[in-house]
Amino acid sequence: MVKVSVIVPVYNVEKYLKRCLDSIVNQTLIDIEIICIDDGSNDNSLEILNEYIKNDTRIKLIQQENSGQGVARNKGIDIAQGEFIAFVDADDYIEPNMYQDLYNAAKKYDVDCVHCNYDVIYTENNTITTSSLADAMNIRMGKKIIYYDMPMYIEDIKANIITLFAGPIWNKIYKSKIIKECHIYFPSCKMQEDSCFNVNAHLFFNRVLFVEQKYYNYCVTSKSISTGIDGVHFDIIDAFKALKQILEDIDFYQKYENYYQDYVYLMFLIHLPHIPEEQKYVFMEQIKPYIGSDKYDKLISNYLQ
Repeated sequence: MVKVSVIVPVYNVEKYLKRCLDSIVNQTLIDIEIICIDDGSNDNSLEILNEYIKNDTRIKLIQQENSGQGVARNKGIDIAQGEFIAFVDADDYIEPNMYQDLYNAAKKYDVDCVHCNYDVIYTENNTITTSSLADAMNIRMGKKIIYYDMPMYIEDIKANIITLFAGPIWNKIYKSKIIKECHIYFPSCKMQEDSCFNVNAHLFFNRVLFVEQKYYNYCVTSKSISTGIDGVHFDIIDAFKALKQILEDIDFYQKYENYYQDYVYLMFLIHLPHIPEEQKYVFMEQIKPYIGSDKYDKLISNYLQ
């Protein structure tokens, strides 16, 4: 059985794609499959993929009309044969030993998901910041913990069950059996689909491991979806709706409603500065169904008065 299935959605990334693919095909863990989904690219991305396929039989190619990263990743999940599933964005790159180390850690501690730290690389000014997920978890828990038995620790971390696990997907490996059997897929929203997937998955995991090493390099460019300003920030409303639906479908919404609203509140604070002044009240009205009246009134009082 393939140990790790690496899913790579590709859309108009000819400038970065070779760097990304080189970092995957040169992994020290040989027993991987690389599932590339060309999302209707109109640059040379498809030609680059075909070049790599000629030299590496582990690469599988799916082509689709432009439908977004979520749809592409879902197709990758459907055909993945690996014991674990991983995701890489085509404009990023990974360290050579990432999947060997994460897979070994997953097997050693018998976990359903392994998180690692990562660098955020701002390409325009060549600055780097490093995440500290393991440290953040240990600070939150007040002690150093090797892995988290979710049923045991859930009472301690539930206040952060959404904000803590609504992070990126690409610094992890996920046990494929759980993802497939629990039908965990990406919603169709254009923003924060990673968050929806992660929260959904972690509610089904029994044991999760955070490792201190950094293996992923997340490259922020002027075209990064998550940092765009014009015309995209209203799309966060679709993510609120999708995450709420996920929680309702598994009868978890009532239990985690307050924490879900904290997540909405946090996302509001992130996106509000980028909303044109004349549209801020419209933005607020669209958020209203997804946040409690007390929190909504607080937002109005603090930010729109």
